[in-house]
Amino acid sequence: MTANAKKFSFPNSLVIVFVMMILAAVLTHIIPAGSYDYVPGTKLLDPATYHGIPQQGVSPWGLVDAVFAGMVKAGPIIVFTFLVGGYFQVLISSNAVDVFIHRLVERLGSHSFLILPSIIVIMSVLGASGVMANPVVATIPIGVILARRLGADKITGVAIMFLAAYGGYATSPVCAMTVQIAQQISGLPMLSGFGFRCGVWLFFLIPTALFIVRHARRVRLAAETKKNDDPSAAETVPFNARHALALLGLAAGLGVYVWGSLSLHWGMNYMAGIMMLVAMFGAMVTGMGMNGFVTAFLQGARQMTFSAMLIGLATGISVVLSEGHILHSIIYGMAVALNGLHHALVAPVMFIFNLLFNFFVPSGSGQAAVVMPIMAPLSDVVHVSRQTAVLAFQLGDGLSNVIFPTNGTMMASIAMAGLDYRTWARWVLPLFLLWTVMAVLVMAVAVASGL
Repeated sequence: MTANAKKFSFPNSLVIVFVMMILAAVLTHIIPAGSYDYVPGTKLLDPATYHGIPQQGVSPWGLVDAVFAGMVKAGPIIVFTFLVGGYFQVLISSNAVDVFIHRLVERLGSHSFLILPSIIVIMSVLGASGVMANPVVATIPIGVILARRLGADKITGVAIMFLAAYGGYATSPVCAMTVQIAQQISGLPMLSGFGFRCGVWLFFLIPTALFIVRHARRVRLAAETKKNDDPSAAETVPFNARHALALLGLAAGLGVYVWGSLSLHWGMNYMAGIMMLVAMFGAMVTGMGMNGFVTAFLQGARQMTFSAMLIGLATGISVVLSEGHILHSIIYGMAVALNGLHHALVAPVMFIFNLLFNFFVPSGSGQAAVVMPIMAPLSDVVHVSRQTAVLAFQLGDGLSNVIFPTNGTMMASIAMAGLDYRTWARWVLPLFLLWTVMAVLVMAVAVASGL
């Protein structure tokens, strides 16, 4: 290698996801195309109707078109990302969040690190409730600011928000988008197995919190942080009544959204609308004015462009697989493989399959609609309870969201914090592997206990 030879540079996250789109297109020419019929009047697959169809591999032009189609399909979350990113930037530009966190850390002194496990538990509960799935992207700036004030790094900021929320989402005893949909499809009583699932949630929460806090403690270099960081507004601007009003508005807005999400099943549109009101209120009480509001909003929206592109491209992968008609073929292959397995291996393999399948369909409700109509009756044949099949789907769907680059929310979260995918993946991989081992143990316990 010559002195002028360039060192290998790890690809940008956009490049990684686009390469995966190309690989998905190649698979549509290799995996035999097939399809299940749908149960009349529903979006559920009829497990007895699989049949092969003519190969419909995605062409180079189809691959290019899938970029646009993915953007359109992910339109709601992309618009949400732009809007909420802009609204949170308004609050950050008002200095209310930064000044408050600085003063809170200052007041707590040596006990300030207790903030981290507290935030982790709160975000896990919100994730388990289903409130903080896609909307968690909006909280990343606050997590990064908090981590910086504690002398930690950007990874800590993403972890206490995104990782904690998705850990709760993956192991939730109540989530409407995964557990309830899967149980409904499987013909099970809604929220049945609640006690066992609560135990699973706690089983995963404890090591997750320890993993995050341990990392934060390891990278906390308070002396060097004070020495190297430039003085920020938080160190020169006193926390005043205007800042307090802005934060009270934020707390009230989030409280209203949590209530509406749980009671009235509000979606992202309500979150975006509430955040607009919160941001406008914050700009008004802190004296930013309308020009300041617009300037900060546009700055925040611009920062979300990269995240929005990642979300669209990640969605494009599922578009390619759908156009190539191989998703149902993958499901059929799983059903055939499970039918020939020993009874003791069925539940863990169900989990592993769902874990891998989530790479192609990273939507909880979407994967439930595709997988559970097959898994539920199949579980009867292989002598595994339908409740266990739901658990295998839930854990398989949820846990991989923290590392698979096809999850647009994860990619958007790390992009908002200024992290590249390689840095995040290398850090979270040990926890993901631990989660995988723990999930296999949970599946074995579920079978042994007759869940």
